[in-house]
Amino acid sequence: MTGSRRITLAVGLLMFVDAALYLAVIPLLPRYVERFDLSTFGAGVVVAAYPISVPLVSLGCIVLVPRLGARRITLYSAALMSLATVIFAWAPNATVLIAARLVQGLASGSIWTASMAWVTDNAPPGRRGRESGIVMGMLSAGSIAGPAVGAIAAWAGQGFGFGLVAGVSLAGVVLAGLAPAGRPAEATARLRPALSSAVRRPATQAALSMTLIDLLSFGAVDLLVPLHLGSSGTSVSTIAAALGAGAVLGAITGPFAGRAVDRLGPQQVGLVTSPCIVAIPVLLALEPTTAMQLAILVIGGPLFAIVGSAIFPLSSAGADGAGVPHVVATGLMGVVWAGGFTVVPLLVGALAQGTSATAAYLTMTALSLPVLALLRRSAGPRGQTAESRISAVSDSGGMP
Repeated sequence: MTGSRRITLAVGLLMFVDAALYLAVIPLLPRYVERFDLSTFGAGVVVAAYPISVPLVSLGCIVLVPRLGARRITLYSAALMSLATVIFAWAPNATVLIAARLVQGLASGSIWTASMAWVTDNAPPGRRGRESGIVMGMLSAGSIAGPAVGAIAAWAGQGFGFGLVAGVSLAGVVLAGLAPAGRPAEATARLRPALSSAVRRPATQAALSMTLIDLLSFGAVDLLVPLHLGSSGTSVSTIAAALGAGAVLGAITGPFAGRAVDRLGPQQVGLVTSPCIVAIPVLLALEPTTAMQLAILVIGGPLFAIVGSAIFPLSSAGADGAGVPHVVATGLMGVVWAGGFTVVPLLVGALAQGTSATAAYLTMTALSLPVLALLRRSAGPRGQTAESRISAVSDSGGMP
């Protein structure tokens, strides 16, 4: 197995753990409310404690990765994730539970930023899309495992359920320890000029556009579709089955999407996929049948895998064009993702409660249209930025 593939598998396993931990807590919220006498707001704090620190951590990693190395930060973060998960599994009260969840989020932010830079920095020439696709596929697999972990914890006890996840996380620590350090990241003189330089590149703008389109559309889908289905009599198991089927398809789609990205170019893949994502809230605004809404939950998994496979090669190409380390781009993506996961559901929920679900869907579509226009403007004559064309040809620093 090549050094770059060992890096990819280590990072993929840690992404699996990250997705599983984020989602596993959702079905357990009623139990936490009962056991720890939490209010609805307190339950919200349990959920929000995970992503709330990610933007700050992502920015910090931009400075630390060139100094300490992406592998070292990934390794330490994975160990911290394992320890926090053990504490979470046997938390005796709400304070410890929330604190452990907060530490998991700290580790998550550094894993996302440092480890994805580790992958893209060391991918073989012309194979950033394939390696990113493998990671996105394993992330989707973690989305499948998350609700199952919650179910196991509810049935066999939180210590057993989350103890299993801690064991998988420790396996990720071992794989990260066995993987090569790879290319050292170049130091960033100052954070703000590096971010500004990266953002001005068309490839980075394209990656950010895809990220925002995904967040705006599926932020509405993930919140409103399950609520509507539940109110219309669809069982929780049916909704979970649709989400699980989507995650399975995402895990399968990821590697194939990565190969398509390498062959066709990440921008071209984004130009084809993003309009399909923008159209989903429009379709939902028309109040389709229950079967159609369940189908939309299913297709979310593969669409995310496709977009994710294109986002990271594009963002790293933008960093190359700006002459800054890849960690600048992955840190920027981490800030946008975490901010979107926090803001979009709140905005969608407020709109739906104050007006209607239809108005919320159409608002998300209206916000997505100028972003889609930015994506199209950032494309070259054949749907590929100059940076991504150059990167695909001259990405000669990858590991054999």
